[in-house]
Amino acid sequence: MNLEHEPKHAVADSHAVVSGETAPLRVVHIISGLGQGGAEAVLFRLVTAPEQPNRNIVISLGDEGVYGGLLRARGIEVHALGMQGAQRTLTGPFRLWRFLRKLKPDVVQTWMYHADVLGGIAARLAGIKAVAWGIRNSGADLEKSSRSARALAWMSARLSGVVPATIIACAENARQRHAAWGYREDRMQVIANGYDLGRWQPDFQAGKKIRQELGLDLQTPLIGCVARWNPLKDHANLLAALAILPQRGHGAVRCMLIGPGMEPGNTALMQLIREHGVQNKVILMGARDDAPSCMNALDVHVLPSRAEGFPNVLAEAMACGIPCVATDVGDAALIAQETGWIVSPRNPQALAEAIAEVLSLRGNAALQVRVTAGRQSVAARFGLDVMVRAYDRAWRALAAGRRPQGSQSAAAAAGVQAAQTSRPHQTHQAHQACQPHQEHREHRASPGRLMFVVNNPAFFLSHRLPIAQAAQREGYEVHVATPFAPSVADITAQGFMHHPVSMSRSGKNPLQELTTLYTLWRLFRSVRPDIVHAVTIKPVLYGGIAARLARVPGYVAAVSGLGFVFMRDDPVGRLVRQVAIRLYRLALGHPNSRVIFQNANDCDTLREAGAVREEQVVMIRGSGVDLDVYRPEPEPEGAPVVAMASRLLVDKGVREYVQAARLTKGHPSGVRWLLAGSADAGNPASVDAGELKRWQGEGVIELLGEQKDIPALYARAHIVALPSYREGLPKGLVEAAACGRAVVTTDVPGCRDAIEADVTGLLVPVKDARALADAVIRLVEDGDLRRRMGEAGRQLAETAFDIRQVVRRHLDVYAALG
Repeated sequence: MNLEHEPKHAVADSHAVVSGETAPLRVVHIISGLGQGGAEAVLFRLVTAPEQPNRNIVISLGDEGVYGGLLRARGIEVHALGMQGAQRTLTGPFRLWRFLRKLKPDVVQTWMYHADVLGGIAARLAGIKAVAWGIRNSGADLEKSSRSARALAWMSARLSGVVPATIIACAENARQRHAAWGYREDRMQVIANGYDLGRWQPDFQAGKKIRQELGLDLQTPLIGCVARWNPLKDHANLLAALAILPQRGHGAVRCMLIGPGMEPGNTALMQLIREHGVQNKVILMGARDDAPSCMNALDVHVLPSRAEGFPNVLAEAMACGIPCVATDVGDAALIAQETGWIVSPRNPQALAEAIAEVLSLRGNAALQVRVTAGRQSVAARFGLDVMVRAYDRAWRALAAGRRPQGSQSAAAAAGVQAAQTSRPHQTHQAHQACQPHQEHREHRASPGRLMFVVNNPAFFLSHRLPIAQAAQREGYEVHVATPFAPSVADITAQGFMHHPVSMSRSGKNPLQELTTLYTLWRLFRSVRPDIVHAVTIKPVLYGGIAARLARVPGYVAAVSGLGFVFMRDDPVGRLVRQVAIRLYRLALGHPNSRVIFQNANDCDTLREAGAVREEQVVMIRGSGVDLDVYRPEPEPEGAPVVAMASRLLVDKGVREYVQAARLTKGHPSGVRWLLAGSADAGNPASVDAGELKRWQGEGVIELLGEQKDIPALYARAHIVALPSYREGLPKGLVEAAACGRAVVTTDVPGCRDAIEADVTGLLVPVKDARALADAVIRLVEDGDLRRRMGEAGRQLAETAFDIRQVVRRHLDVYAALG
C-alpha cells in the first residue's frame, strides 16, 4: 500500500476513536471489473473524493480496465485478479480468501452481483463479518439480462440473509425490486449516487459554445436527452412528444440527443425519426466526453424513459441548473421532487405538455428560482460529500459490529411488524444512548434517523435548530422537510439532509392538500425515518397521518398553537373546527407518539376533543432561548422605546399596536414605537403593502423590516409588546424576558403562559388598543417598575426557558420513543 497517497484527513464520528480522533478504516472494495460503467464511475468518485476519510483498496475480479490506472494515479491500491469464465467460480473465492486474509480489512464493500457473491463468500470464509453488498442494477430489465446475471441475482437473494451484514442499494426503486425478488429487506438501505458539483454546475459560456458549434443562437429553444440507445430509455416517447410541440406553439424547437447510439448509423433510431417527421428538428451528438457542456446548452432536459433505477442524468441536469421534465419511473420523482416536471411514462401527450410549459417560462424569474432550488436540492441530497458521509456511517456501523441504521428503518417503513418487535436490543441501546451522562458513547448504537417536518425553513432555523444540532451530536441522522426558500442553504450547511415539500398556505384547494399528504407519505416511505418530528399545524396534521400510513416507528407532534380555526365562533368557523378536530384525532392517533404542548389551554382543548391521550402529553414551554446570546443590557438613554418583532399579521395584533401608537402620540415622554417584521403575502391574515405605506406616512411608528439581530433590537428598547390574538408560546416574549425587558401582551393562551402577570410584564385584553396604550404608558412613566419587571423576566428565562433544558427534554422524548 502506498501510504504517501492515502488521505490524511478524517471526518468526525463516534466510532473507531484513536487519541481522540477518528481512525481511518481499511475498506476493501471488490468489483467485477474496472471498465467503463456506472458502478465503476461511482466507485472511483467515492474512493478519490477529497472528503474520503478512509483507506481504500480496490480488487478487480477482472482486469484494470480504464479505471485501474486512474485509481492508482490517485494513490489508491489496486489489484486485478484477471479471473475469467469458470475461473471465477472454481478458484475465485479461494484467491480472494488469501488476499483478504493478508489485507485484514475492517470492512469489505462489494459491487454488483458477481462481486457480491464471490467477494462476500470469500470475506466470510476469511472471518470478516463486516460485509456490505452493493446493488447497482435497478432490476428494471433483469429479465433481459444474461442467464448468468439472472442466476447470480437469484443466488444473491438466497444468500442475502447469510453473507452480507448490510446491502446498499443505489436507489429506492432498486431496493424495492430486489426486496420483491427475495433479498432480505431488513438488511437493505439506500445510499444514492453522489455527484461532483464542481463538474456538474451551471456554465453559460460552455453552453453558448456548444450552441455556436451547432449553429444555434440563444433564442432557439433547445431540448435534449442524454441517454444511451436502449428500449427502456424510450426515445420513441421523446420523438413523439417532439412532433406534438408545434401544435403547442413551439414549432422552432430543436432536440439534441446525446449518448452511445445517438448516431446516423443507428438504423432503428433513424426510422423512428422519420416516422415522426422530425428529421429537421433532431441533432444527433453521439457519445460525448463533454456532457456537462452539452447539458448547459439546453433549455430543457428530458428523461423519457419507461423504466429506470436511479437516473443519474436527471440529478446531473439539475446540478447544471437546467429545467427537467421526466417520466415517473424509478427514483425520478424522488430526485426531482418539487423542482421538476414529472409525467406518466409512455405518454407523449403528457410529455409534450410538460415540455411546452417549461419552454413558455423561458426567461421567467420564477423558473430561475425553481432551477436554483433544484441545484440546491441535488447538492443537499446527492453531493459527493453526502455520499461519502453516508458510506462512512454505514462502514463504521459494520466495523463496530452493528447493523447500519438504514437497515432498521427499512423494515419499519415496509410495515413489517416482526421487524419492529425483533429488535428490542437495538431499541434499548438507542434509549440508553440518549440518556444524560452516558459514557463510552463511541461504542453505542446510533439512535436512528430523525426527520423534522416544518412549513417554513426559516421557522425551523429560528425555533428548532438547537434541538436538531443536539440530536445530530447524539448520533441521529437528521433530515429536514420544508418548502423551498433561500434559507434552505442554511439548513444544508448544518450537515442536515433537506427534502423539499410543497405546502400551500391557505389550504383551500383539496387536491393540493392531498398532494402534500401523498408527498409526505412517499417521502417517509423513501427515507424511512425512525422518528418524525412535525412542527406547526399543517405538518402536524398531514405529517401525523402520513407517518401512520407509512408505518413510521415514532412520531412527535409539536403543537405550537392551534391557529385562527379555534378563535372563530361563527357557523363556518365551528364547521371548520370540527373538521380540524377530526384531522387531529387521525394525526395524533399514532400508537408510539408524543404531543408537545407549549401551553395548557391548547392541551386542554385537544384533550377534551378526544384528539390526544394523557400518556402522549409532554409540556415544554416554548422553543427555548440561548441565554448567552440573549443577555440583559442597560436601558438606552433618551425617549422610551417600545418594540414589537413579529410577522405583520392581523392576528398578531399589529393593527392594535399601530392604534396604540396613535393614541400615545404627543405624550410628554416622546415615546417611540418600533415595528420589526415584514408582510407575509402567502398568509390571508397578512397586512398589505398599502396599509404599511399608510402607517409609515402617519409617522406614528417606525417600520424596520426584517431584523436578524433581535438582541440588538431589544437593546434599543425599554419595553417589548405583543398584542397577539392567540399563540403557542411566543418566542419573541421569551427572548424579551432573557434580554431583561418588561413586556406588555394580551391575556390569551400562549401569551399569558410566556410571562408572570404583574411580575415580568402586564396583561391586557385582546383587541383592545386603548388598554395596550395605557399599559405601555404605565411602564413608560414608572421606570422602577419597568426595570424590576425586566430583572424578573431574566430570572424567569433562566429557570424556565433555558435552551439547554428545552433541548434535553426533546432528546428525552426521542429516547422514550425508542
